[in-house]
Amino acid sequence: MDHIEEFQSPNFHGVAQRCFVVLLLVTLAGLASHGRQLRLSQVLTVLFAVYIGLYASRNIPVSSILLVMIVGPLFASTGLAGRFSQRMAHIQSGLRGHLWPLVAIVATILVAANGGRAGSTKIMDAHFDPKRMPVEAVSYLEQHQVPGPILSPDYWGGYLIYRLYPKQRVVVDDRHDFYGEAFLKSYLKMLHVESGWQDFLHDHEVSCLVLPRDSALANVLLEMRDWRPIYTDEVAVAFVRSPTREGTRP
Repeated sequence: MDHIEEFQSPNFHGVAQRCFVVLLLVTLAGLASHGRQLRLSQVLTVLFAVYIGLYASRNIPVSSILLVMIVGPLFASTGLAGRFSQRMAHIQSGLRGHLWPLVAIVATILVAANGGRAGSTKIMDAHFDPKRMPVEAVSYLEQHQVPGPILSPDYWGGYLIYRLYPKQRVVVDDRHDFYGEAFLKSYLKMLHVESGWQDFLHDHEVSCLVLPRDSALANVLLEMRDWRPIYTDEVAVAFVRSPTREGTRP
């Protein structure tokens, strides 16, 4: 929880977090103008929603839903918002095109099942962003059948498992509760190149590392004889043990 971004308090420079701030301000305005109409349970729900939203970024969606459920009806029943809500309800009650959403869903499923193609035309192209994930580096490992276990930062681990399982074993991914505190402390020591960082590589018999190109660990390994780079691009650099030192503890 001290190192994973989604468990930390929101960074309000992001778009989603700014939208949450706007929702908080709207909530405050609703409480100020309709506070006497709220029941104790509603007040407690608002306090709980604000607390969890400010405590961890991953709670923002749930917090937003709770806030809208409490504050939305207050604005919907009065003034311009109330008239708009009534007009929308009247329009929706007169719609009869309920079949079209079903047709769209079925068509989307058929296109997805056909590999993103509608006939011979490709209209879906789902892929991982090569500027965020080590797409080309992993492709190199696949093509050259580089042996594992393979170690990468935890936030890349899931992608490596997706690409390489079951041919290769990946040392760590971002399912942190699977690994335990002792494992993660040793992993973070290695990632931050702190005293004793090489123990993690030895204990888990790491044969290959895929690291962000500008990371501290990658820069340290470039200066060591125990490891040699086999692939480099703008995103990642891959290392394997040097043949002369393979199997020895650093």
